Amino acid sequence: MGGVADVRNCFAAGRDGFYLIAGVNQQTITNLTKRGGEFIYHKSVEGDGTVPLDFAELPDTKTYYVEEEHGSLPNNRQVAYAVKDILAEGRTARLWDRWVPARRGEVRLLPERELRVPAFEGRTGKDVLQREIRGIVAEFASPEARDGAPSGAEAPVAAGAAGAGGAAPMEGVVVGRRRQHRIEIRLFRGSISDADARAYVLGVFRGVAPMGAARALDERLEGAITDFTRHRMFAGNVGEVFMMPTGRHVVRAENVVFVGLGPSDHFGYEAQELVSENVVRTLVRTKVEDFATVLVGAGTGLSTTKSLYHLLSGLFRGLRDVDDRNHFRSVTLCEIDKDRYEQIKEELYRLAGTSLFDDFEVTFDELEPLPPVAVAVPPRRPLPGPEPVYLTVRQEFRNNVHEGFRVSLLRAAKKATVLTDIKEFPSSELNAHLDKIELASFTMSRLPDYGDRLAELTLPEQIAGVLARDFERHLVVVHDSGAARVPWELIRIDGRFPASEGGLSRQYMAEDLSVAKWLEQRQYGPTLDILLVVNPTEDLDGAEEEGRRVQQLLADNPAIRVEVLRGPQATRSALRTRFQSGEYDVVHYAGHAFFDPVHRARSGILCHGRQVLSGADLASIGNLPALVFFNACEAGRIRRGAARRKKELAVEKRIERNIGLAEAFLRGGVANYVGTYWPVGDTPAKRFAETFYKKLLTGGTLAEALLAGRRVVKDIPSVDWADYIHYGCYDFRLKVV
Repeated sequence: MGGVADVRNCFAAGRDGFYLIAGVNQQTITNLTKRGGEFIYHKSVEGDGTVPLDFAELPDTKTYYVEEEHGSLPNNRQVAYAVKDILAEGRTARLWDRWVPARRGEVRLLPERELRVPAFEGRTGKDVLQREIRGIVAEFASPEARDGAPSGAEAPVAAGAAGAGGAAPMEGVVVGRRRQHRIEIRLFRGSISDADARAYVLGVFRGVAPMGAARALDERLEGAITDFTRHRMFAGNVGEVFMMPTGRHVVRAENVVFVGLGPSDHFGYEAQELVSENVVRTLVRTKVEDFATVLVGAGTGLSTTKSLYHLLSGLFRGLRDVDDRNHFRSVTLCEIDKDRYEQIKEELYRLAGTSLFDDFEVTFDELEPLPPVAVAVPPRRPLPGPEPVYLTVRQEFRNNVHEGFRVSLLRAAKKATVLTDIKEFPSSELNAHLDKIELASFTMSRLPDYGDRLAELTLPEQIAGVLARDFERHLVVVHDSGAARVPWELIRIDGRFPASEGGLSRQYMAEDLSVAKWLEQRQYGPTLDILLVVNPTEDLDGAEEEGRRVQQLLADNPAIRVEVLRGPQATRSALRTRFQSGEYDVVHYAGHAFFDPVHRARSGILCHGRQVLSGADLASIGNLPALVFFNACEAGRIRRGAARRKKELAVEKRIERNIGLAEAFLRGGVANYVGTYWPVGDTPAKRFAETFYKKLLTGGTLAEALLAGRRVVKDIPSVDWADYIHYGCYDFRLKVV
């Protein structure tokens, strides 16, 4: 310490032409004494919080004073304009040229022992959070803006702006106007799962399994995103935000943020802006200062340039509203496709010269790829199959004569798109076509013509043409109640049935479905445990036959355990107890369904004594079976040729009842439902059940098991192959082998 004075004497002396701007009125260590072997620190307002005024002042130098902290001096508006005045005129009136502290002489004495606090509460290494490390240099590296610039401040021209040869590399290019918010926008050509950020932000459509960037990240998280989706823990409504800590998973981010995009057929630029705004609101409030994302929703056919504009618009709007202390630091835009990456970069340069960047000083940068993170896939977790195709159908209108479907197709290709169109048709023609299912002439030989006409009635030509190119992929039909009456399993396009090619399953477009409540540990159990409920009302011969057939079929397989409740045993109390026991993978029900068209959650199955076990009864209990299998078992076949049909067994009523039962169980928390439109013949039912349960037992997904069963029945041949419907997760496995 004794040599400090000599060193200071070596510094250049002040002279004419030197100007000093000093920060003051900040609590600063200004002196140091020693007392009894301990240092005593003197603290006063005579400094900028880091440098004491005595150290900063130079003799014979014109000095101006400003109430500001050391690290924020370059980011203070008045300081900036004072420098401009000095350079132009040699003086400024914007800052004080004299300063006398209001509390001169007030000095706090701080013993050294009071300042000895372990850094990060004693935590070291990986226990120290990235935000805490960044906080050490935050005051110097990116201090808060203290004052806003007056309107009319001109924006400097960005160095390295795009020319005729395309966008130049982004190497710390700064675009600023009013110096209120500082933010860094970084471009990363690669997968979001390889980006370095505190949070990863992913968009999720309602009812759609992880696709694209979410699917790649799901691999790193050992299927956690898929699991949340199957449990219906995140609804995906537009603007909803769900945060998942990454814990000890091998990813660089501390959190994954899921933001709902709503239905894929309703997503647009306004929703994109709202989504971006809600994300930044959430992150600022939870003190997450940077995140990585893709152009959320841009893969649905939206313009890349417009998507970028609306994403940034929402981001900046959210920051203006909630980040008044300028804590947020940076956003990283990730893109794998080379052409789209260059398009994003060029558009950023263009937007830099627009009013979008008012109130922000933005630094553009491009990130180099980091070494890949080594990921070990757990041996018990099966690899995912190809991404499915989603067909969303909702009833747009219906009157006494016509009705129309709004039909959208979401394809998971390299450049995914959403195609949307309206299909109008006379209601009488669809109803008449559905009635043909009940006729004796509804046979395998007539099925191709039936399927062609059904597709012609319900699908726009363009969408049918695109579907014809994706037969190898599973088709998920997401529909509302108005489109539920269509037997989508029977549509035929370009000479082929999607349901027997890549397979077909359904999702019901309903609000407020309960979280799915199966026990995940059951997927790794040694046996497939089935509760077989047979004819609780004791008035269905078909149900008795179905029960005997299933019991005989599965009894000889040691890997399948079957418990049977027949007739008087199948009381409401007994069934409710078993539903919540957590001891069953499947409930196979052969009996009457009860349908309440007004209060659909009250629909359910009839128990002994004609009591109803409804979906609402299941909503408050957990540990449910992962699959409910309901087989239509009316007393006799429905297709009776010229025989007079019963009104309650008409195809429209049976479809409505079946869909209502599926909705009731889904609302109650059952993950998957398999049912039938009409009673299945003995041989087809036996062959389907045998193939279906065998495939599930060996680790197949529900889609694979359903497809295998359909193909076996189709080869008989029997029209009953198209009778089976599935609501739930197409890639769900009852047993993981």
